[in-house]
Amino acid sequence: MDLETKNEYLPLFRKYRPQSFKDVIGQDFTVKALSNAIKLNKIANAYLFCGPRGTGKTSSARIFAKSLNCINGPTVEPCQKCQSCQDVTNASGLDVIEIDAATNRGIDDAKELINKVQYAPMNGKYKIFIIDEVHMLSKEAFNALLKTFEEPPKNVIFILATTEPHKVIETIVSRCQRFDFRRITIDDIVKRLREISDIEKINITDDALYSIAKNVSGGMRDSLALLDQASILGLEKQITKETIEDLIGKLTFDVLFNLTDTILKGDIETSIKEVEKIYEKGSDPRNFVENYIEFLRNIILILSSKNEDEVSNLTLISKENIQKIKENALFEQKKLIKILDKVIDFYKEIKTATNPYIWAELMIINISNIDILSEIAPVQTPKNIEAVQKPQIITAQSKVEIKKEEIKQTEIKKEAEIAPKPVIEEKVEPETIIEKEAEPIQKEPVKTEQPAAQISGDPSKIWTEILNKVESIPAKFFYSGVGKLINIENNKITLGFVNQNALAQAKSDNKYNPLMKAIKLVLGENGAIEFVTVTDKTKIIDTKINVKISNPQPRAEYQAPKMATTNAVEEKPFVQNKENFQTEQKEENEPETPKQDFSHYTRTTREMLETYNGRVIE
Repeated sequence: MDLETKNEYLPLFRKYRPQSFKDVIGQDFTVKALSNAIKLNKIANAYLFCGPRGTGKTSSARIFAKSLNCINGPTVEPCQKCQSCQDVTNASGLDVIEIDAATNRGIDDAKELINKVQYAPMNGKYKIFIIDEVHMLSKEAFNALLKTFEEPPKNVIFILATTEPHKVIETIVSRCQRFDFRRITIDDIVKRLREISDIEKINITDDALYSIAKNVSGGMRDSLALLDQASILGLEKQITKETIEDLIGKLTFDVLFNLTDTILKGDIETSIKEVEKIYEKGSDPRNFVENYIEFLRNIILILSSKNEDEVSNLTLISKENIQKIKENALFEQKKLIKILDKVIDFYKEIKTATNPYIWAELMIINISNIDILSEIAPVQTPKNIEAVQKPQIITAQSKVEIKKEEIKQTEIKKEAEIAPKPVIEEKVEPETIIEKEAEPIQKEPVKTEQPAAQISGDPSKIWTEILNKVESIPAKFFYSGVGKLINIENNKITLGFVNQNALAQAKSDNKYNPLMKAIKLVLGENGAIEFVTVTDKTKIIDTKINVKISNPQPRAEYQAPKMATTNAVEEKPFVQNKENFQTEQKEENEPETPKQDFSHYTRTTREMLETYNGRVIE
């Protein structure tokens, strides 16, 4: 029913609010149940309407009250003209009382409500209390209402509405007839929006209506509010899908397609520049990542489906763009699923981060190197797997054997330190990762060979040699992937970065110190480095670098459970591999900074802390 007066403007969601059961969209089961209750005169004393926002809970409560108190009622089709119907429509009158539990949630408010229950209805047959957001009532208020709900006065009806039924105490729920309001389907929303658009003469395309319905989470009120907002833009030209996307801040297909293409090419610099362009258009990191998750989901659906018409309806992506996705050889389903998994993990951190921009850039760096990261993951050998699956029970006898094995390993380690190290010729081969045996721990300061006055030669080869001597794997990948070689002259390296965030990371101790150590090994004590910001006019030396990884460390160590024993042998955890044994020997001679326990953080946080050698300050 149209509520608009002659000179009054009403928002569309108020103007077209349902006034009878036939106007309620997408809640057929609930409408049928309430209509039959009226026809059969089986009216309960308490109802609980629950479901997402904007699905018709409060509107259905008003219609139900109107049907019960209509002068022709109880009737499924109220007349809309009598005093009782008009009072409900205008939210006035004394027989139908609406209460907002968010502002009237205390025990005093509950007592006042109980006093009102005692009064008989004045115009209609029932005195009806509609309590909206009932989950906001305090525990004391709920308990005060229990007796009234159990044995209410004659002709008193309670209708409770809530979006969070799990917060309503069970003793109240058990005294109500519960009706769950479902999210309204996209097709039902589009159909209703088209009817209203034609009545209001709003010039809007069907694609734009689908875009509205797709972004309101099944709520009719939200969709009408968005249509009302978009109608202002349709005075001069037709409202299109792109208009709606700009209005809600959603990123377009072309922007996300180009970003994904550069990520799959491993072009970190261009990918970060694309993200900065997205920020310039007004999107924040959270909004960007939400849009990107939906986009990756749509691509995966397209690559796994053979029916273009069906997948076009599911994703709202045109057939031309679907063909564009399928023709791109870089778009592989398995790789995109890995990227989607990483993006979801980073999104959990971005939502709560104090500086989400840095996390978004780290996400881009991470997913651009997703193939490399999977290749350098620790490999589980059959021996290691067996050790993890079968815990070792340490007895007094086995401890003696372990001690003998430790002494033997110590002798082997000393021989390895004395023996001359073989010279390994380092070769740079594309897409090759070389693993080397773990080198013994250096107990004396590293002696660097002093070169002649200056190093000369191919800057790309010199830079490759330096990177391959960087001991820290996170630092090695950071400088090879993010850093841009600009010049090597007079034993000084000039390295560029695309933005200030990357420049700040380059100057951090956990990355700068390993790099300087490698530079002094290659260029001597006079070696130096300078960090600058790259511009469009900066000349960059083209380098194709595949860094070499030596001594990859597993993420977790297995230690056998300890057994109580009376033997005097010193109790030590059972160590499975040579690297762990060397670490234990080092602890006996040199004190180390205790490691932080990351086990209680999320998986993404642990990966970031371990990959970038980080520490939790606060």
